[in-house]
Amino acid sequence: MAWFDDPNVYFRNPLEPTRAISQGDIVVAPTAIITPETADTDVAAPSDLDVVRHVTLWRAADNVELPGAPSLSATVRWGLAMVVPHNCALAKEWNERVAELVAGGTPQDQAQAEASADPELDPYIGVAPILAYSALSQERADAIARGNPLGSFPIPAGGAIPASYVDLSQMTTVRWELIAKPQRLAALSDLAAAHLGHRLAVYYAYRAKSKLDELEAAVGQRIVSLVSTPTARRLMVGLVLEDGSTLTLEGDRQPSAPVGPDRPSRGK
Repeated sequence: MAWFDDPNVYFRNPLEPTRAISQGDIVVAPTAIITPETADTDVAAPSDLDVVRHVTLWRAADNVELPGAPSLSATVRWGLAMVVPHNCALAKEWNERVAELVAGGTPQDQAQAEASADPELDPYIGVAPILAYSALSQERADAIARGNPLGSFPIPAGGAIPASYVDLSQMTTVRWELIAKPQRLAALSDLAAAHLGHRLAVYYAYRAKSKLDELEAAVGQRIVSLVSTPTARRLMVGLVLEDGSTLTLEGDRQPSAPVGPDRPSRGK
């Protein structure tokens, strides 16, 4: 079984209750998509998971031209979500404050306690909704479950978590207070978190599926590092696998593929 369909490999066990919120944690949280026009204005909070409400944010003033804002609403969901930012980003301001205090002569333990007491350090967390496969075609659901399409990340069934997927295109920023520790249901293993980090880099940085994915699928292991040995006409690349073994590839040098045109701006 691959990392993405074996819960014993995918999830961190046990889930440490005192561990800080980390990239890949599965939590109960709100997510939202801002949409045009108005919707409901008096909506009760959901009492169960996977409940969606469509609510008005504001109404546009009459006869207001741009840059006046249009009427806006939001589709708000209360349910499972995955923490997206890397751990360094989740504690960036905290670490900066600790370093500043220590540099000023404060003992390390006291500096960490003082920084931890400030709720305005790193106040925001990006989360992406975890969705059921049932709303997708069988073909797309199967592809996502195999870890293929960009913009998604598969989750195997494990404990209270059903087989599902993360939709990275619907990321929402929330205050950290909205993700209390009791709302954290699962955490990713180091291996699954490494795959998540790679998937995020592929999706948000250059939008092209890496050939490393195909190589990892072929050899059944994660590639942890690469060592290249270029010559005038040949290129040798050593792939270091997670079990410590090395796979060496050799090929002729080829000119880079031409860059395609920029996509035109959409909309009026």
